[in-house]
Amino acid sequence: MNPFKFGDPVEGEYYLPWPELDRTVYQFLSNRIHVVLIGPRRFGKTSFVFNLLKKLESEDFACPFVDIFNVTSHRDFLQQMLRALKTKKSWSESAKKWLIQWKAKISADLDPVSGQTSFGLSFDKNSDKDVKEMIQDVLAGLKNLGEKVVLVIDEFQKITELDDQGWLEATLRTHMQQLRNTSFLFTGSRKSLISDMLNNSSRPLYRSCQSIDFPSFGEELIDWVITRFAQVGSTIDRDAVVYLKKIVQDTPNYVQMVCFHLVAAGYKKIKCQEVADILKKVVRQNAYAYQTLLNSLSPLQQRVLRLAAKESKQIFAKELLNKYEIPSAPALSSSIKALKEKGILDEEGTGRGIVIFDDPLFAIWLKEAFGA
Repeated sequence: MNPFKFGDPVEGEYYLPWPELDRTVYQFLSNRIHVVLIGPRRFGKTSFVFNLLKKLESEDFACPFVDIFNVTSHRDFLQQMLRALKTKKSWSESAKKWLIQWKAKISADLDPVSGQTSFGLSFDKNSDKDVKEMIQDVLAGLKNLGEKVVLVIDEFQKITELDDQGWLEATLRTHMQQLRNTSFLFTGSRKSLISDMLNNSSRPLYRSCQSIDFPSFGEELIDWVITRFAQVGSTIDRDAVVYLKKIVQDTPNYVQMVCFHLVAAGYKKIKCQEVADILKKVVRQNAYAYQTLLNSLSPLQQRVLRLAAKESKQIFAKELLNKYEIPSAPALSSSIKALKEKGILDEEGTGRGIVIFDDPLFAIWLKEAFGA
């Protein structure tokens, strides 16, 4: 068995726990203090949440998990809420009462292998006003799940992309205040967007949650990686793990992915060179997707990405603008804003002139594709 896993949330021996963070978030939620976990994508937030929910459920919490990463409308949001709630027994009675009221279309599919029938709901015939009322019903119905409820909404900054003048934000805030049995746990990857949601006094969710920056692993991850390699009779230099962590921006999913490929390649003694070789291989496997993404951008945005990938800081310096053929600082700011909206870049909170890539492998590919 390969001692590393990547792609999906990890658990068991593949999961490196966060004891202190676990205790902190548990204390907040169990005392009905709403929490927002903020960290880059693939940083281990979902794995952390899943492991925390196991603990909460063992203590009789009901913990529906709602993934809204691909939500583009209120209907999508409603469907994802219902999908998360359908396994909760105490929820079914409330749902039965609403089916006729909602006038929802019920569909049934027969599995040809098992012979079992699965049911689904669609709301194609309902107006957006109807769907909004249904969302409020579903949120209000959380009180029926039990005495202790934690509702998790993953990638919750996506609600800002809905063209509803803040209606869903305001609706969530209302139920966060009214539901005395429910704590809300949000996770998100777009720090600048979430910061505005929580710190802008004109926004509905202003100071409604305890914000926590999801930490990056330090020495404990390095030790864990070395130990995992030893389980299959391989050794890796400590410097090689440090190099890997740095180049993938401390992203645990990518650390595990590269280590997985190192084991699969049969390396027994691993140094920085072997890590670099595997990284190049992995990046080249994604070259078509990266090239397609790059081609979808304007020439100026493409040049801004090259600048961001190859220069670590002070990207507004005049000599760098000239070097990468960017006409002015305002043009750079405008392009960064557009790339943030596309989810490609985000700005570091430490100050102007530092940006980070949502996908650090994309930055590696840009450096290789547009090297000296």
